[in-house]
Amino acid sequence: MRKMLLPGLVSGLLAACGAPGGGGDEQRLRMAEAAMASGNTGAAIGIAGQIAAENPRDAAAQLRHAEMLAATGRWQPAAEAFARAVAADGASRQARLGLGRARLRGGDIAGAEAAFREAAAALPQEAGAQSGLGVALDLQGRHAEAQAAYRGALALEPAHVGARTNLALSLTLSGQGSEAVQMLETVARAPQATPRQRHNLALAYAAAGDAPRAAEMMAPELGDRSREAALAWRAALDGS
Repeated sequence: MRKMLLPGLVSGLLAACGAPGGGGDEQRLRMAEAAMASGNTGAAIGIAGQIAAENPRDAAAQLRHAEMLAATGRWQPAAEAFARAVAADGASRQARLGLGRARLRGGDIAGAEAAFREAAAALPQEAGAQSGLGVALDLQGRHAEAQAAYRGALALEPAHVGARTNLALSLTLSGQGSEAVQMLETVARAPQATPRQRHNLALAYAAAGDAPRAAEMMAPELGDRSREAALAWRAALDGS
C-alpha cells in the first residue's frame, strides 16, 4: 500500500515545490532519497533525473542521478549520467571512477578502458583509476598490461586491497600461481578474511598445482566438495 501511495504523494509534493532550482532542488532531492530508501526506485530516479536535466552544469546533481541508476543496475543510462557528471566536473573522483565501473558492468569493456585511462590522466594520484584500468585490460586477456596497471595502483596506495587481489588473480590467469599465492596468503588466512578472499587464494593454490591447500581454503563453504572443486579448477587452468 505504501508503494502504491508514494507516486501520488511525490507528484503532489513536486507541484508544491514551485519552480525548479534554488531551495526546491534540495527538497526534491530529499524526496528522491526517501523514495529510494522506501524501495520506490522509479520515483527516486525520476526526480533525480529531472533535477539533473534542469541543472546540466551541476556536477552533484548529475552524480546523484548516476549513482541511483547504478544502484538499480541500469548500467547504460548510469554510464551516460556519469559521463554528464564528468563533463560538469572533470576532477570528480566519484564521477570518473563511476563512469568506468558502469561501463564495465554494462559490458562495454573498451569504453571502460578508455574511461579509466582518462581518469588516470586526470587524477594521477588515484589508485582506483589504475586498478579499474587493470580490470578492463584483464577482461580483454591483456594480462601483462593489466598487471602493470595493478602495480601502478599499489605504488600509489600499497594497502589497496582491490588492486592487490586483482593482481593476484591476473597472475593466476597468466600461469603465475606461485607469485599469486605469496600475494594473497596474508590477507586470505587472516581471521577476518571473507569467503571471496579465501576462494581467490584457493584458485591461486590450484594454479600453482597445490590441490590439497586449494581444497582446504574452500572447505568452510564447500565441505566435502572442496577437493573436487580444486581439481576442477586445476584442470580448467591447465586447459584440459
